Amino acid sequence: MPVVESRIDTVTLYQQGARVTRKLVLECPDGKPPTDIEIPRLPLSLFDPTVRVRVLSTNSAQADLSATNVRVGLWIPPREAPLETVDEAALRSLRQQVRTVESQLRELEWEMSILGGITIPPRPEPEEGKPPPPSPLGARMALEQFSYEGVQNRLTEARKLREQRRKLYEDVAVLEQKIAQASTAREVTASELYKSVHVQLRHGGATLARAELSVEYFIPGARWAPSYQCRLSRDCREVELVMRALICQASGEDWQGVRLVLSTAAPLTWTELPELPSIRIGRAQPPASARAGFRPAPQGAGALFSDYDRDRSTLLQRLPASLPYDFPALPAPADLEELSIAPPEPVFQEERIEKKKKGSRRMKEVAVEAEMDDDASRDEEVLSAVRDRAYAEESYEPAPPPPPMPAPAMAPAPAARAAPMKALSVGRSAVSRGGPGSAGGSPTQAGLEAVVFTHLRLSTPTDGSNRNRLQPVDSRRYYLETLARFSVTVTFDVMAVVAEAENRARSAAHTPLPAGAVDARSVGGYFDFSYTADATVDVPSDGGFHSVALGTRSGEASVLYVAVPREDTNVYRQAQVRNPLPAPMLAGPAEVYVGGEYVLSTTLPAVAPRGDFKLGLGVEQAIRCARNTKFHEARSGTKIVATTELWHDITIDLVNNLDREIVCEVRERIPQPEKEAEVVVEEGTVTPAWESYTQEERDRAIEGGRRWRITVPANASSKLEAQYVVKLYANNELNGGNRREA
Repeated sequence: MPVVESRIDTVTLYQQGARVTRKLVLECPDGKPPTDIEIPRLPLSLFDPTVRVRVLSTNSAQADLSATNVRVGLWIPPREAPLETVDEAALRSLRQQVRTVESQLRELEWEMSILGGITIPPRPEPEEGKPPPPSPLGARMALEQFSYEGVQNRLTEARKLREQRRKLYEDVAVLEQKIAQASTAREVTASELYKSVHVQLRHGGATLARAELSVEYFIPGARWAPSYQCRLSRDCREVELVMRALICQASGEDWQGVRLVLSTAAPLTWTELPELPSIRIGRAQPPASARAGFRPAPQGAGALFSDYDRDRSTLLQRLPASLPYDFPALPAPADLEELSIAPPEPVFQEERIEKKKKGSRRMKEVAVEAEMDDDASRDEEVLSAVRDRAYAEESYEPAPPPPPMPAPAMAPAPAARAAPMKALSVGRSAVSRGGPGSAGGSPTQAGLEAVVFTHLRLSTPTDGSNRNRLQPVDSRRYYLETLARFSVTVTFDVMAVVAEAENRARSAAHTPLPAGAVDARSVGGYFDFSYTADATVDVPSDGGFHSVALGTRSGEASVLYVAVPREDTNVYRQAQVRNPLPAPMLAGPAEVYVGGEYVLSTTLPAVAPRGDFKLGLGVEQAIRCARNTKFHEARSGTKIVATTELWHDITIDLVNNLDREIVCEVRERIPQPEKEAEVVVEEGTVTPAWESYTQEERDRAIEGGRRWRITVPANASSKLEAQYVVKLYANNELNGGNRREA
């Protein structure tokens, strides 16, 4: 099966999880694509049921190419060239040579110890009264020379043997290392495991030289949060909104040079389309029955197995009764092979007896072969004895011919050979908004079952309750089957490694957000939007948050200067920015720059498409504001019931030291009497005119609010004047004093 490498092209990041799209190019030098291909090096954390393979384009419009039967398995990288077979006899020969050399060394050391122990006899003592005898100097020197030369020769020979032993030790070590490497060459480690996709290709039409395919799969746990950089010009009339995203993923593969799409959608949540009932005018009709999601199984499906049951019972009845042991239930042949039973052909009368004998022998051969297929581990001698016994007991007396046999039927492998079955599934809480155990996530509901259809197998005919149903195959068994083609040894739990990779990928959903960041799950509303990065990006798979630039959008802005001199004499800048995006601008942290200088960090609100938002820029030092007040009391008349008038005059001086004109909003507030209070507040002369201000934009409504919105020329000043009067009975006074302004 050809292995075709792929590269990551696009990543769509959702509220939680990501859809990765890989692209690959299939070359067809023979004008026809291969029947099967394998796409390797996929992460272990991918969700198998979400794998999709599409044919994007071909070099010929008349060529018809489609991808079918997509299966997910395990894959390991290609190994190095196999090591040469180590000859055990050569190793044994080397070890024997080492032992021989060591024996020779021991013998030489023994001889040197003997030669070194030879003593030179001393000069004989003279007899009393006689001269000393002559000394045997020649013999003594010859003996000493013999001992010395013998030791030196053996030392030279021992030195050569030690060098030979050293080389033999090296050769033995090399062979032992080769044997150790050869013994571990077939073992695979957990770090070498990847997933791969097996695809069958169907080709028709014109010849094909080149095709482009894509494979998509879902990665759990990845998440993102919006962030911004807001760059205003010096006059705050233009804005550049730099969109960024804080991305965290631990899928096991680095996203390098990928096109990134951010989405606020939840891709794996269960959503049912609404059904609008029809409204009819006239006689009431009974309510329509609910539409079923799946068509019920046809009635009488069990009758499809009637021929199989009849033939099986016929075979069991024809088995000899006196066999060495009882035959178990006759299973169907494994691997969907046909049962080789054919109906007897018409024969003439003289051939009927011989046909009867051959038919009986054939029946018993089929029974024995079925028994062998059912339990291949039984001793071959026992099966031979069973076959011989069956042949010996057959009757050669004429008998009625057996009934005609129907055509054979297809049957799957026996259920007894299959491993325990379980479906690949994912809980709804793991793919819904919030995810498992996350703050703000939806409560866990019924599990959302996702079954890989390529992992389904048809049950055996002997399984009465499920023999016409598809049953999922154990994922462990399926993964091990895909590894068996590499002829490697697996010494660890494959499912534990896959589960660990999936848990590591999901752990990204619980990584704490950076300070000030807002998760995309909390900003998504009833509508979902997507945001595409202008350039390719890189996101490593380390489980940490990384800031990624998406693009820059330019828009319009205006600046408004706000002063509340009643509370503070400072004048504050407030930029009103229009959202330059065609989609909503999500809430998130932002760094604000004015004229290239950093001003502050704040959190931007969620803004509708082409909507406006206000951005506080701090105090403007070049604008000054001063507030002065005057107060006097006056009596309204000389009557007994007279009123006192409390006149308050407010004067605000606004000085603009900037080299451009400004629009300034000056906010003021006049006292408001309580209900049923015998106090009246009236406005007097106001220059220029002001308007009511309720402070609704801050969701904190006030009473008695007023504001001026004036334009102050460059390097100029403006004066604002206002007057109001508080009237009350002459014999009363206000709580805290009649003067309201300090």
